[in-house]
Amino acid sequence: MLRRPFPRFLRGLAVGVLLLVVAVPLDAIVHDLVFRHVVSHEVRLTANGATQLGTVWAAAGLLGALAVVGYRVGDPGLWRASVGGLAGVAIASAASQVVKQVVCRGRPKLVEGWGVDQPDPPASGTRGSRMGAAAQSFLHWPCFVDSRYQSFPSGHATTAFAVAAALTRAAPGRRPLWLAIAALVGAARVLLNAHFLSDVLGGAILGWWGGWLGIHAFERHTRARQVKTGPWPEPAARS
Repeated sequence: MLRRPFPRFLRGLAVGVLLLVVAVPLDAIVHDLVFRHVVSHEVRLTANGATQLGTVWAAAGLLGALAVVGYRVGDPGLWRASVGGLAGVAIASAASQVVKQVVCRGRPKLVEGWGVDQPDPPASGTRGSRMGAAAQSFLHWPCFVDSRYQSFPSGHATTAFAVAAALTRAAPGRRPLWLAIAALVGAARVLLNAHFLSDVLGGAILGWWGGWLGIHAFERHTRARQVKTGPWPEPAARS
C-alpha cells in the first residue's frame, strides 16, 4: 500500500534540481580531470560494456522478463514493479527527448581539447576556455535531427535510473546495488565523452522520477482493477 509518496518525492526532486544547478559550473573541471587522469583505452572498453546496460532495449528485455516471471510464479509485487517499470521507462524516455529538444546542449566532444580520441587535452585549449564553452553549450536550436546537440539529459542515465526505480520497488533491500549499477552507466557516458556530469545527473533525476511515476500509476490502476475483478489468481489458475 503506497502512502502519500509524492510530498517526499517532490522534496527529493527539489534537492536533485539544486544539485543539478551546482553541477553545471563543475562540468568542465570534472571533464578535464577525467580526461587527464582517468581515461585510457582499457577504461573506454569497460565503459563501452557498461553503457549497454542503459539502452532502452536492455531495459525492456530485463523488465519484460521479470514481468513474465512474476506472472508465472504468482508474485504480484514483482509483476507490478516490472510492468510499472516498463511504463516508467517509457515516460522517462519521452520526457528526456522533450527536454533534449528544448535544451539543445552540445556534447563535450564538440569542445576544443575534448576530442573523442584525445585522452589528454592539447595545450591550445585552456581550462578557462573549456569551462566557458561547457557553460555556454546550451540552446543550440534547432537540434531535432542533430544528435551532437542532444547532450542534456543523458538518455542512457535516464533509462538506467528508471530501471533502478523498478528494481528498487521489486527488491527494496538492494536499492544501493541498483543505484550503483545505474551510476556506473552514467559514469560510462562521461568516460566515453558523450556527456557532461550535469547531463548524467539530469538523466538520473528524470529517470528516477519517471520510473516511480510509472510504477505508482500502474499500481493505482491494478488496485482499482482488483476491486472489480477480485484478488490476484493463484498460479495454477493461470496455467
